[in-house]
Amino acid sequence: MTKPIQIRSDEVVRDIREVAQLTNRTLTDIVGEGVRLVLEKERARRRATRDQRDRKIDEIMARVRALPRTGEDLTDADLYDEDGLPR
Repeated sequence: MTKPIQIRSDEVVRDIREVAQLTNRTLTDIVGEGVRLVLEKERARRRATRDQRDRKIDEIMARVRALPRTGEDLTDADLYDEDGLPR
């Protein structure tokens, strides 16, 4: 198990104690709930960012697929010589 966390901000400690007293809960419960709330919010933000990025990628790929074909696809042999160097 890791060492306990020390909170050095008097204001934060005061706020934690006040919330604990007002809600009749332990300091650990208050800190734990606060951390979980922030963690849930951050995870949701990151999921939304990923989802937005994925939607943009899908939109770009749809536009690329809709472009007309102008010839055969290039192969490695078209792009690289027998030594693997670019042509």
